[in-house]
Amino acid sequence: MSTSASSKVWAIPELVNLIVWRCPGSMTAKLAQVNKAISEIALASLYRVILGNMHDLLAILAPMEAHSDESGLTFVRPLEQSDWTRFLKYSAHVKEIFLMEILPQRQAISPEAFCVMDATRPTDAIFPFLTSFTTFEPLASSNHFYRLIYQKRLTKLSVCWETPFRVLQNVRIIAATLRLLNIKGSPKAFDSLTRQEFLALIPELKTIAVLELASILVTSDIFEMLSSKEHLQILSMILTPADAVRNPIDEYRYHFTEEKFPSLRGLTLEDPSDGPHPNFSTLTAITRLQSLKVALSGKVTLESFRRCSSALSAGFPCLHSITITVTKFQDNTEFMDSSETFSVFQPLLSLTELRHFRIEVPSHISLTDEHIEQMARAWPHLLDFHLGCKTPFEGDETELTLSCLVSFAEHCPSLQCLCIGVDATAVPHRPLTDKTVFSESLIILELSGSSVGETIAVASYIADLLHGGDCLVHHAKSSDESWRYRIHKWNEVATLVDNIREARSRGVRRAFNLVAPEGR
Repeated sequence: MSTSASSKVWAIPELVNLIVWRCPGSMTAKLAQVNKAISEIALASLYRVILGNMHDLLAILAPMEAHSDESGLTFVRPLEQSDWTRFLKYSAHVKEIFLMEILPQRQAISPEAFCVMDATRPTDAIFPFLTSFTTFEPLASSNHFYRLIYQKRLTKLSVCWETPFRVLQNVRIIAATLRLLNIKGSPKAFDSLTRQEFLALIPELKTIAVLELASILVTSDIFEMLSSKEHLQILSMILTPADAVRNPIDEYRYHFTEEKFPSLRGLTLEDPSDGPHPNFSTLTAITRLQSLKVALSGKVTLESFRRCSSALSAGFPCLHSITITVTKFQDNTEFMDSSETFSVFQPLLSLTELRHFRIEVPSHISLTDEHIEQMARAWPHLLDFHLGCKTPFEGDETELTLSCLVSFAEHCPSLQCLCIGVDATAVPHRPLTDKTVFSESLIILELSGSSVGETIAVASYIADLLHGGDCLVHHAKSSDESWRYRIHKWNEVATLVDNIREARSRGVRRAFNLVAPEGR
C-alpha cells in the first residue's frame, strides 16, 4: 500500500476504529505510542474497560509500593498537579471498571492511597465518562474511594455488601441516575441500621430499571416501596444463606395488585417459610410479568407446593418463563405418588405462552409419560424444559420412560434443550415412526439422573428420535461415587448414538450417490 493510500485509511475514523478494536492489547498499546493520528482511538480502546484491579491505572499517577506485607500498595512520593494532568488524559477514556481479582494484602491498593488521591485531586471528575462499576469483593466504607468512583454518568453499579460496611449510605449520592443496581454478597443478618439505610435509599432510585439484591434485605414494607417504582423492569432477590438470622416470616409477604410494579417484566424471589402459599397474593391477574423465578427455601410439603404453583399460575397467567427451586421436602415420600406429584404441576398447564420451564428439587419426584404428554401439549412454544434432581434415579423411583421424549418431539417444534430423568431400563411403550423426530432446533438432550438400560436398545431409540443436525446427548458430570457407573454407561450410550447417526448419514450419502447418475 502506498504512503498516500495508507494515510487515507488512517484518516477514516470508521476504519481506524475497526482496526484498533480488533488488535490485541499489546499491539494497541504500540499504536498509541507510535501513531499520533490514531493515538486517542487506541487509548480509548485500551482504557475503556479496566478489568481485574486498578493498580496499572493508578500507577500512571505515580509509582506504587507496599511498605510491609500488611500495608497494601501506596504511592512512593507525594502527588503533584502534573501527575493529575497526565492521569486525567487516560482516565477520561474509562467507561467500565470490573474489580475481580482477590489479591494478597501486599498487592492490594491500600485505603491510604485513595485518601491521598481524594486530598490532592483536581475539581474535575476523575472518571468523567464512567458508566459502569462492578466489584466482587466487599469494599470498606471509604468515602475517599466512593468520591473518586461515583460520578453523575454512572448508571450501572454492582457492589458486594457485608456487615458492618455501610455501602447503602454511599450509594445515595448517585442513586438518581442508576438504571442497574446489584448488591451482591451473602449477608447472614439484616440489622436495623441497614434497613433504615435501604428505606432511605429506595425513594432516591428514581430511574432504576434492574435491581438485584439478597432476599434478606427485602421485607414486606420494603417490597411495598419497591412496587411503586415506575421504571423497574427486573427485580431479583438472591437466595440467602441457610444459616442466616431471619426476621419473622410474617415480614416476608408479597402482595400484587394491578397498579403495583407497572413496568415489571422479570421477578426473582425467595420464600423461606415451610408453607409458602399464603405469602403470595394477587387481587387481579398481572399479565405484564413474563419471567418468574421462585426459591422455596423452607421445608416444603406437597400440599403447600401445589397451592403455591396454583397461586403463581393464577396471578401471572402470561408467563414466558418459570423457575421453581425447592431446597428441601418435608416428606420425600409424598412425591413418590405420580398422581399427587402431577397435581403440583397441573395448575401450570394454563400458562399457554410458556417458553422456559425449570424445576429443581432436592430428591426424586415421580411422574408418568401421560403427564409429560399433557405438559408438552399445553406448552407448544417451549424452548427448554428442565426437570432436575440432584441424585440419580433408581428404576422404581419414576414411571417415566424414554417414551416421554416422543411427546416433546410431537408437540414442541421449537424445543432447544431438554433435561429430564427417566427409567431407561423400561421398554418404551410408544413405537417410533419415520415422522417421529425432534426438529432441528434441539441442540441438547440431557438425561441426568436417568437409570440406564441395555446400551444398544437405548442408543437406537434415542438416535431414531434425533434429527440429522448437531445435537449433544449429555449426562451431567459428578464426582459422587453413586454417579460413576451411571455416567460411564451414559457415555457409552452417547458415543453409540453418535456412531448410529454418523452411519445413517453415511448410508444416505452413499444411497444418493448410487441413484444420482440414473437421474442425470
